[in-house]
Amino acid sequence: MDIENLYSKTLIDSRNPDIFKNHLPDDLNHKVLVFLIFLSKIFNKVSKNDENYQKFFDYIFNRIEIDLRELGYGDMSVNKKMKIIVTKFYSILVDFKNYPDQAMDYKRQILSKYFSKIEQMEDFIEILNKYFAIDNVTYNDN
Repeated sequence: MDIENLYSKTLIDSRNPDIFKNHLPDDLNHKVLVFLIFLSKIFNKVSKNDENYQKFFDYIFNRIEIDLRELGYGDMSVNKKMKIIVTKFYSILVDFKNYPDQAMDYKRQILSKYFSKIEQMEDFIEILNKYFAIDNVTYNDN
């Protein structure tokens, strides 16, 4: 697994300009949540017993922590934010486990859980449907 490449690709995919122009406010909280949702696709495909799972998890959350520090957050604030982000991520993993197979009502309900206001929700759901439908990532080096 090329962890850096996979991280970068997921980050680029989650920064789809259409999402923040037409569907969600363009702020740090929404960007992190969308990134975590996009990451859930990968983590839900990789076995928890795969050694790459933990390596990728550690890499991602270390990068998020570094990014928060670079934004000027202090130690106490970063620790508090990281705890919230990791907790949200585990919730997202569960909620998006079988996202492509879920009914539209379920998708609306789940997205409303994470985002208080979504413009053009059906279009946003379609963006996520397309992302989750594409098997565009190689997870193992083999």
